[in-house]
Amino acid sequence: MDKISGFSDDELLVKILSFLPTKDAVSTSTLSKRWKFLWMRVPKLEYDENSIYPKEFYCQYMFIEGVDRRKRIIASGKSQRMRRFIDRNLPLHISPLIESFRLVLFTEVFQPQDIKLWVEIAISRCVEELSVTFTRFKGKPNALLPSSLYTCKSLVTLKLKKNILVDVPHVFCLPSLKTLHLELVTYADEESLQRLLTNCSVLEDLVVERHQGDNVRKFSVIIPTLLSLSFTVWSGCSSDGYMIDTPSLKYFKYKNLSKSTTSTSLIIVKNMPKLEEAQIFTAGHNIKKLLQSLTSVKLLSLLVAEDNTAEAVYGDDVDFNKLEHLNFGIRNTFWSKLLFWLLNASPKLRDFKFSDQYSRVTMDTLVWWNQLSSVPQCLLSSLQTFEWSGDFFLSVQGKDLAKYILRNSCFLKTATISLGSGLDPQKHLDLETEIRLSSPSSPTCNLVFNQHWDLGWEFWI
Repeated sequence: MDKISGFSDDELLVKILSFLPTKDAVSTSTLSKRWKFLWMRVPKLEYDENSIYPKEFYCQYMFIEGVDRRKRIIASGKSQRMRRFIDRNLPLHISPLIESFRLVLFTEVFQPQDIKLWVEIAISRCVEELSVTFTRFKGKPNALLPSSLYTCKSLVTLKLKKNILVDVPHVFCLPSLKTLHLELVTYADEESLQRLLTNCSVLEDLVVERHQGDNVRKFSVIIPTLLSLSFTVWSGCSSDGYMIDTPSLKYFKYKNLSKSTTSTSLIIVKNMPKLEEAQIFTAGHNIKKLLQSLTSVKLLSLLVAEDNTAEAVYGDDVDFNKLEHLNFGIRNTFWSKLLFWLLNASPKLRDFKFSDQYSRVTMDTLVWWNQLSSVPQCLLSSLQTFEWSGDFFLSVQGKDLAKYILRNSCFLKTATISLGSGLDPQKHLDLETEIRLSSPSSPTCNLVFNQHWDLGWEFWI
């Protein structure tokens, strides 16, 4: 209440208008004389083409050829009105500072030169957060943003997505930039990208999503100030490998969907001593070398897919002495040796989630859980919660692992078995009976069975 009382009447109204969609804020100008120009001072502007269409329209418009002519005419009319609305009203904006400026555009009504002009206006108003998503059909030109963007001293957050051409001049300065998202964009050249990544002196959050056409082979992330890095490589990307040197990093998300065993999958992590959380989804190439760089993590989510190399060797030369939470999923045949290595290397592990809901594989014979005589230290002294989730493709090895964990965990408090609703009821009952007969080692263990699962690991999808 004290904060509100500190505003003048007009300031309070502008603050309220900033919570409305831009179009609605502008429409208040008809209420009275007093309201006529208030919208021009609203510091948050958003122009999202999705807001003028039904939810299902975007998919129809973008991905289905031959959408009937009437729908296209209606769509074109709505988008034309939106374009005129931005053209007419954006130059009238008089706020000395734009806190947030967001564009989401996808129909052919909007041209690259429109985006360039509107972004330039936002920059002239000292924009702090700029987000541009521009989706185009094949063969159409990408949007080239104005060169003034790369000398914008007020810019704190920059998010570029899809058909944007990133062309960083030799002389540029973004002294306030802390958040940078480059998702499915294209670069003028490799040097342009590297200039951008290596000269942002206060950058803390970086999101990079590579696609087949982003024309970059050398990719290095050497940023001393970076705290969070999300890196996605889609199949078909060409690269000479990836170098990551981020001594301040605390959160790392790496998703590599490339199936190639060549250099496109190589990632060299040199410096992550402060890392606390990592999410890794990879085809499994050089997985040990990658994990060796993540030993400071407290939470590790790992899904290794499509790596059928039974010869993988995991030694005793790596310790995850700080690891307390492990989420482990399988999409491959030979996963058990990696998991057993991780359990042995994590003496302080408290929470362990295992999922074979994605498993469509044959028997993994590298580790026979029902014949193991050795027990990892974490099971004997620290593990408190265990979750096993799967669907009707439950693996025999997954079941044996669950029984092994229950039988050998001395301080387990809760064990949750979550199975897919598609599992036959009789098989579900038989499995529950078999698991209960495993006799949990911990007398205080609460064994819970659910007929559904929801891990919430969206990065696996």
